[in-house]
Formats: sequence, structure tokens, C-alpha cells
Amino acid sequence: TTGDSTQESIPSAIKEDEPYCVEILLIVKDSQAQHGLRHNDYSRYRAYCARRIHRIRKSLHFQHGHKSRYNQKKITVEKVTDVRYLHLVLMSAERAWAYAMELRPQSNTEARKHFTLLKKLRRAEQYAVELEDLCNACPQADARTKLEAQAYAAWMHGTRQLDLKDYRNALDSFRTTRTIYERLSDALVDEEQRRVYLSRAQEVEPNIQYCAYQMGQMQGMTDINKLMELRKQAAAMSGTQEFLAAEIDIALSQVREKQAAKLQEVSWHGNLVPVRSEKVRVFLVHVQDSKAEAERAETHEARMELYDTILSESQQAVQSVQDDLKLENSSKRRSETLCSQLQQLLSYVSFVRLTKTAERNLLMAHHMSQQFTFGPQLAGTTASPAASGEAAAAASSVKTVKPEEAVRVYDLVLQNVSDMLDLGGMEDDEQLTGEVSALRLCFRAFRCFFSAETYTSARKWKEALALYERTSLLVRDAEGQLTQYRPSVLKDEAAAAGRLSEVVRGRHCAAQASYILDMEDVTDKMRTLDVADKPLLDRLDSIAVDKGLTTGQPNVIAFPPDFEPIACKPLFFDLALNHIEYPDLDGRLERQQS
Repeated sequence: TTGDSTQESIPSAIKEDEPYCVEILLIVKDSQAQHGLRHNDYSRYRAYCARRIHRIRKSLHFQHGHKSRYNQKKITVEKVTDVRYLHLVLMSAERAWAYAMELRPQSNTEARKHFTLLKKLRRAEQYAVELEDLCNACPQADARTKLEAQAYAAWMHGTRQLDLKDYRNALDSFRTTRTIYERLSDALVDEEQRRVYLSRAQEVEPNIQYCAYQMGQMQGMTDINKLMELRKQAAAMSGTQEFLAAEIDIALSQVREKQAAKLQEVSWHGNLVPVRSEKVRVFLVHVQDSKAEAERAETHEARMELYDTILSESQQAVQSVQDDLKLENSSKRRSETLCSQLQQLLSYVSFVRLTKTAERNLLMAHHMSQQFTFGPQLAGTTASPAASGEAAAAASSVKTVKPEEAVRVYDLVLQNVSDMLDLGGMEDDEQLTGEVSALRLCFRAFRCFFSAETYTSARKWKEALALYERTSLLVRDAEGQLTQYRPSVLKDEAAAAGRLSEVVRGRHCAAQASYILDMEDVTDKMRTLDVADKPLLDRLDSIAVDKGLTTGQPNVIAFPPDFEPIACKPLFFDLALNHIEYPDLDGRLERQQS
């Protein structure tokens, strides 16, 4: 089986007096989307191109000989009596290009694969130039076909020159490609086709900017920021931009190495610590740029990937410092000053690593909290109805998050903060210790809050109410410490603590109301409630609709009022006096003298 659709069309013959119109970009895009490139399967696409070339040659009776005899036939202008000859050259170029892209992953490690890749790119460029020459020389080819052939040949030439690092020629070719596709999109009436051509022009834009950057034509922008912007654009494009993304990554590492050469020392606990290891310098420079990179990332997965890269580099940096310290301790000429500096550097790099680990865990926690109703309020954002609908649609497409999962994430964050306090030298830095302790209170408050949410989801209202009150106390203590120690790291979490108190207040009231409703079965009481014969004064604590109150004789009070029994005034009888025996007082009386 060939794997092709049964409706795969081979262009039919056109009459000699009819013009040729070959929509090269649409043909290429449609073939790539249907035969593997949607999943970056270049091997499948190359096999499809080979099969289609065979079918076209067979339909034109233009094979290279037959059976065991080979006789190469070249396509000349005189032989182009059918539009299928142009399709034949186009598919040949696509086959060679697909083969080159298939070899791309192995070309970085195997030299022979790289040579083969360059050879196939050169072959693809030759076919593209041949297609352009045939279209220009063929009198039946219309103006659109000639323009598309010129743009295709310029793009293929630019792709090869970019591989050869000839940035000047690549820049000129890519600019030609962009200009032609933009003009074609302006001239087209079909909106769908216009979108395809504009998309192609936008795909070429990162290549143009990268070539211009390499030629030093971008002034007024920092290298690292522009490269990160180009990396983002290349990542957003289709799989054909993988090579450009790899080239930009190499350029980013080179720029960071240049910046790292200027980083000679860092400040830690009020002391200047020299940085001698190259890996540590590159890691610290990347950490400085990580915040801007995270802001540019549009998806949660992209931010997580960025933090994973930083943490991988941090592991290498810590290992490098540990190796230097071990080597110095085992040296016969051991220097106490150098060992002390390496100990301080190890403490500093470990602190940065723990900070980035906590940031990554907090990013996970914030992503989880967005699936709860209080998520936007906790994040300090106000979502529009459209945005809320999009968030709900996104939440429905992913696994439902439970509050206990957020509790586990905050357990990891608390462990990171505890490890920060255990680092060497922290006991001597009162300010930094106070900042980290204040942040620990914030994270304890968040953990307590999600624990309360866990009990709320289980409808255990008493435990939930107690934890909500505990959260309020922790937030109050955290705000007091944050006022005294303004944190220099994880600043966003300090601001989130104030918003947490408002969320806790609302959730506490909701849990209290749910608790009351669960205690009293109001539905059953309302069913048994009968207010037909009771006046309003006797049922003020009961809620019921009595239409008789709006009539001319409302039943408000019973008149005349009913008699009520009351207690009479008590009568007191002194019965105990008769039983009292008085003492004999004769001995105390004065006797009269005679």
C-alpha cells in the first residue's frame, strides 16, 4: 500500500493554447499537511514525493528508460507541453528538501550525515532554480506561476545559505521571498488563500531577523532580548523552523558566555565572593534573564520548560562548585581563604537554585488554582466574560485538579524554604533570614487554605471552618512580618498574601452557611409548615407566603387576646417558730442585792 488517498490527483493535460497556472505554495502546503509534516514526519513525506514523481512520470511516459536499461531524460523548455512537467520538478525539489530535513537531527553528531544534508539541500536548490527557469522560459506559464516559482527558489536558496552560515545571501533571499508572498496575498481575492500566503511571509520573518542580527544590523536593542524574542517566534512557527530555533539557541549560549565573562563576583551576606567557574557564570547570567523569558512565554508548558532548563543548569553549577571545593580540600597547598570563598559561593548558588525550584513549584500551584472559582481573585486579576469562557473551556479539556494536589505542591515549597534557612551563613544574615521566615508564613497560610478547601469538598464543615480561621491568623502574622522584612525574592507571593485574606473571608462565610443548611433540613420543615390559622405575631420566626396579609382582614394578631395563667402572690407562714427551743439565760441575769 502506498498510503496515499485514492483521490490523489495528478494534474491532467492542458490544451496547448491554455495558460499554465501552478499554485506552488498551495500545492506544497496541502501535500505537507496531508502526508506527514503535520507531525514532523519527513520520512513519510519524502516517500510520498517519490511515489508521486513515479506516478507523474508514468502518466507522461517520461521514465528514465525501462527494465534494466537506464537513460536519463532532462526536462527542457521544448518538452514542457504539459503542466505535469512543472509538477514533476516541484516534487523532485520537495523530495530532496524532505530528505535533508530528515537528516537534520543526526547531522549534529554525525559528520557524514551533515555532508549528506548539505548535498540534498544543494540538490533541492538546483531543482527549485530549474523550476524557476522553466516557468520564466515557458510562454504558457502565467504571471502568478512565475512569481511563485521565483519565491520558492529564493526560499530554498535562503534555507541552504542559512545552513552554510552565509547570512548576507540568505538575508537577501528571504527578503525576496517575503516581498513576493506579501504582494501575492494582496492580489488574491480568496480569503483562505490570502491567509496561506501571509502565513508563509510571517514564517520567513524570524529568518530575516536572525540573519540581520548575525550581520550586526540591529542597533538599539540588547542582543539577549532580541534573540529571546526571535526564539519565541521560531518556536511558534511550524516544524520547518526547528533548525532556526537550534541556531538561535547556539547564539543565545554564545551571548551568555560573553556576558558571563564580565561577571567576576557576586554579593552574598554582605561579602563579595569571586566567581571563577565558567558554568557558574553562565548559570547566573541565565538566571538574570529568566524573568524576562518567563514573561515572554505564552503557555504554562513553555514556562515549565524554561524552569526545567534553569534547574538543570543549576545542578551543573552546584556540582562544579562542589568539585572545586573537594579539589581544594584535598590539595597539599590548601588555602583557607579560597575554601571559605568556595563555601560561600556554594551557599549562594544553592540559595539561587532553591529559589528557582520554589518559583517552579509556585507556578504549578498558581496554574492549579486557576481551575477553582476563587482562582482569578487569588491571582489579583479580573477576567472578562470571554476570557472566563475560554478558561472554562480550557479547564474542561484537562484533568480536574483537587485541592489536596495544591497542598502537596505547597509542601514542596515549604521544604524549599526550610532548606534555604539551613544553608550556611544564614544565621548571620538577620535581614535575609527574616525575609525567608516571612515567606514561610505566607506559604503556610496558603497550604492551610487549600487544606480547608479539601475538607470543604468533603463537606466536613467544622474542620474547614477551623482551618479557615487558622489561615486568617497565619495571614495576619505573615503581613506583620512582611511589613518589617520586605522580601527581595518571591515578591509576588508577598502581594498574594493580602489577597488571600479576602478570599478566606468569603470562603469562610460560604462554609458557615453550608454548615447551617446541612444542620437544619429546611426543605422538610417548609413542607410541614402550616400558617393558615396562626396570626403573624405568633410566627415571626417562620418564613412563609401568606396571601391573606394583603387582604382587608389580615390575620396579624389574635383579638381579643387569650387568657394566660399566671402565678399568684405567695403567702408566707412562720411555722418554724413553734419548734425553736430558747436557751436558759437565768445565769446571766443580774441579781438584786438585798
